Amino acid sequence: MSSSAMAAIATGLHPQVSADLTANPSPAKLHSVAQQFEALLIGEMLKSAQEAAKESSSDDGDDDDDAAGDSAVDMAQSQFAQSIAMQGGLGLSHMIETGLAKDSANQKVKTSEPAPTGAKL
Repeated sequence: MSSSAMAAIATGLHPQVSADLTANPSPAKLHSVAQQFEALLIGEMLKSAQEAAKESSSDDGDDDDDAAGDSAVDMAQSQFAQSIAMQGGLGLSHMIETGLAKDSANQKVKTSEPAPTGAKL
């Protein structure tokens, strides 16, 4: 996974978390970011399922939207998604964490290698 992939994963996260991840990717930070990213994905899946259910039940002609109720459901979905991710989720966070750790190790190797002195003619 490239540093651009790491940046893409960190895009949806809190700006401080994103900056901290790209500056110093420790194993604990990678684990946390991978879980947060998985929680975002699960949350989007839950939101899609809710919208699909809402569309199928809206055939009765009742279009009375309750903004407070929608906000409560959104917050509950977010918390539920985070809870699922913290308990292991779908296994995505482990795969993301492994990929980011490999990328981080590759970046360290590249920066520790001496720069080429040039080609001999």
